Order: sequence, then C-alpha cells, then structure tokens
Amino acid sequence: MEILRTSPHKAPINGPGAWKGSGYSGPGDYTYRLCPRTLDELDRALRRVKTDIFALTAEDFPLPSFEQDAAALRARLKDGDGFVVVKGLPIDRYTEEEARIIYWGLGSHLGRPIRQKVVGGLLYSVRDEGYNLERDYGAAGVRTSKTTAGFNYHTDSPSMLAGHTPDIVCLLALQTAKSGGESAIVSANTVHNAILEERPEYLDRLYAPYDMDRRAELPPGEPPTLPVPVFAYGNRLTVRYLRFYITKGAEVARKPLTPQDNEPLDFLDDVMRRPELPLTFGMEPGDIQFVNNVFILHSRAEYKDHPEPERKRHYVRLWLKHK
Repeated sequence: MEILRTSPHKAPINGPGAWKGSGYSGPGDYTYRLCPRTLDELDRALRRVKTDIFALTAEDFPLPSFEQDAAALRARLKDGDGFVVVKGLPIDRYTEEEARIIYWGLGSHLGRPIRQKVVGGLLYSVRDEGYNLERDYGAAGVRTSKTTAGFNYHTDSPSMLAGHTPDIVCLLALQTAKSGGESAIVSANTVHNAILEERPEYLDRLYAPYDMDRRAELPPGEPPTLPVPVFAYGNRLTVRYLRFYITKGAEVARKPLTPQDNEPLDFLDDVMRRPELPLTFGMEPGDIQFVNNVFILHSRAEYKDHPEPERKRHYVRLWLKHK
C-alpha cells in the first residue's frame, strides 16, 4: 500500500486552489445549473439504461450538450478551486432508483467511480441510523455519516481504504434535514500557508505519519492502523486528515499522543475554524456537490431531522477518481 511521504514544503502555495471562503461573493460563484437540453438528455439516457447501474459508463449515458461543460468542470475540480454545486435536477420527478442512476451517469462524465467499502459500496447512503459514534464506533463499521452529529474538517478515506482514496467526493441531496446539516469546506492550501507563516515548525510534525485507525472499514488480514501523514507535497499539496481516527489510532497502536503530536493538530483545527477561511453552504433536494478530496477538507453541521421517516435527511455519496 503506497502512501506518499515527503519532506515539508516550506514555501507559500499559490493559485486558484488557495482560496478563502470570504473571497466568494455568493452561491453564483460556485454553482453550475443544468440546462433544459441536458435535462432532456438525462431523461433519454435514463430510459435507455438496460444494464446494472454500476456497469454504466459515460458512453452508456450520453449527454452531448454537457460534454464541453463537463470538461471545464473536470478542470475546475482538479486544477481550479476544486469544488462545484450542480443545481437544477428536478428530483421530485424521479424515483430514488432513477435519481441514483442519473447521479451515477452524470458523475461518470466527471470521473471514474470507485468503491467506498471493502465489499461493494459504490453508492453510499448518508443518513441517521440511530448510532452514537463514541459508543458504537468499531463495533460494526460505524461512521459519523450514520448519525445526526456534526463533524470537524476531514478528508474521506484518510486511512487509504483498500489501497486508494477518492480524488472527488460527491453528495446528492435526496432529502434535506428539518434544520441544520449545512456543508462547509476549507482549502488545505490556504490552511498550510497560514501554518507556514505563523508556526512553520508545526509542519515538520504534520508531514510525519500519525497512526490512523482503520477499523471502520478494515480489509481482512490487514493491520488495524496505518501510518499516514497529514500533509505531503509532490507536485502539489495532499492532505489526509480525520482527527477522530488519529485519536483512536493512537489508542489501538498503544502509542499515546504526546504534546508534540497534539499541538500541531490543535493549531491545524484552530486555523480551519477561522471565520474567513471556510465556505459554508446549504443544499436543496436535487443538488449535487462535487469536492476535491486531495486539497480540500469538508465538514457538516449537526442537524435536526423530520419525524416522518420518508422525510428524513438522506444524501447519497459517490467517490470518483480523476479521469
């Protein structure tokens, strides 16, 4: 299992991926609206589907009016600011299964779907299932996404599940919460710049590995922890982080975290919470967010759900690799 480890990058990171949330004037800066022609093509492609959804490719789901925009969105996700919210899908028009097929088909034009679980799990339901993370974690692969709790900034699959981690994390909103549950994202490039300017000595520890707990999804015969640095720098910055997994990893590995381990993590968390750095936004039913998982960390606010089962918050997650 290959994990990138490099010496600390001690120069400012520039470019469109080093953004601040305060620099966006409003949702129009980061949303893309599906046009009527593309919506018609989605319906036609949906009617043509004769195979298993997970075997569908972009060629099986033709969207000629979307091809040029898809290329621009792929470039934005990989080399631009790294995220977009796609709007305009009339979700009430479709059954849940039809919405999933459209979501998969649209996503296949932006990247290559990959597994999210050791067994299966190409589309993953994000909804409350009554778990408590502290109480139930480790018992049955319980993840924060199966609760109503908010969670701190992190990347998906920080422990390199099954030997890989997604380049793009996607979320389709089927149902939204009664209140709360807003998404927030922050640029690791901008955070890295702040650490470099204010506490550059912390980068030395953040580029060294922490034991990351893997018990939420552990392939048979593999160790329960994996040494993963928070930052690495090849031709660009890479971030892999979920503080809870680091805390649990230290417990499992029986290597208690020292002040020298925790202080850089505390400072990292503090920087990510600075009000001018993150971008926070809500989702409406039918919205799809695509977020670069290489240099952007994401979080979610705590939410209160509707009492009716059919109205409970339900998002569907898809993981993509860059094309």
